[in-house]
Formats: sequence, structure tokens, C-alpha cells
Amino acid sequence: MSVVVSTENLSKRYRLGVINRRYLYRDLQSWFARVTGRPDPNVEVDARVSHNRDGVIWALNDVNIEIKDGDVVGIIGRNGSGKSTLLKILSRITSPTKGNARVRGRVASLLEVGTGFHPELTGRDNVYLNGSILGMPKSLIDKRFDEIVDFAGVSDFIDTPVKRYSSGMRVRLAFAVAAHLEPDILIVDEVL
Repeated sequence: MSVVVSTENLSKRYRLGVINRRYLYRDLQSWFARVTGRPDPNVEVDARVSHNRDGVIWALNDVNIEIKDGDVVGIIGRNGSGKSTLLKILSRITSPTKGNARVRGRVASLLEVGTGFHPELTGRDNVYLNGSILGMPKSLIDKRFDEIVDFAGVSDFIDTPVKRYSSGMRVRLAFAVAAHLEPDILIVDEVL
């Protein structure tokens, strides 16, 4: 069997406190804590990370994996161990700090509930939007639309804005779109 996913010395580093918190007073709180040597009151991570003096965390460090065609793989670990970061790198959502990842074939990702769904659009519109984001041509979406809706079990609500869907309905619809893409590799994170 051929290797379809491989990583070599894959590492990802994040700097804590670099992302804007959307409020000036929270940015000032974080800056003041850093200057005075206190823990950042706005960082919601465990104690191990909050005491990191240089403000750097390695979400992944020298990860090497090989996944062959036909394999089903589950990644298990504690919170903050880098599972989602690895999946985001394999999905090309983020890039590694060091090393490289190779993925051969068509990839579909379900990393967060309703990713790519617009709450103001109807379920029908979101099927087309999400399908095109995942790389499905409109002709394929047209051909499989009824199958997608039946699989999701939301036919009575397909012309209702997604903001009125329950989280379960949203997930089922997102999963149905991805399942009908017929990808070579399906990456799923915490949606099942």
C-alpha cells in the first residue's frame, strides 16, 4: 500500500499573547502582566503553559507519521497536546514552523462545527457554499443535492436560515456535504 499522509520533523510554535483580543483594555492587561512578570490574566490555558516565561508554546515538536492508503487513524491525547494543530496542518489551514507534511489525494476536513456555514443563508445555500469550499463543482452538488439533504435528515428545514438550526442539524448537514465529496482523505476533529 502507498503512503498517503506523511510528516517529517513536523513542529508548530505559537507565541502567546500575540493574537489581538478585540478589546484594548484586555491587550493592556496582558501587556502590563508581561512587563511586571505576572501571568497573563487573559490566557485560558493550563498552568504549565501560563508559566511559560518566553511566551512560546510548541503545539507540535518533531512529529513523524506515515499513514498508508486504506488506514483509519485516530489521534488521542490530552487537551493542548497538538491534535487539532496536526489536523489543521494536514488540511492546509495553517503551516508548520519546521518540518513538512505531505498529503496525497483529495482532502475534506470537518474540523469545527459548521465551518464554512453562513448563519444568514439557508441550508440549501450553505450546501452549495460549503460544497464549493470543499472543492465540489456545482454540477456535482446539483447531482448529489437530494442525497446530501436526505443523509442529513433536514429536508423539512432546507430553506430555513442555518442560524435557526440546532447544533446537531448543522453538524449533520456539514458532515453530509463532506461525505458526498468522496474524498481520498477525510479529516474529522470533534464533530462526531
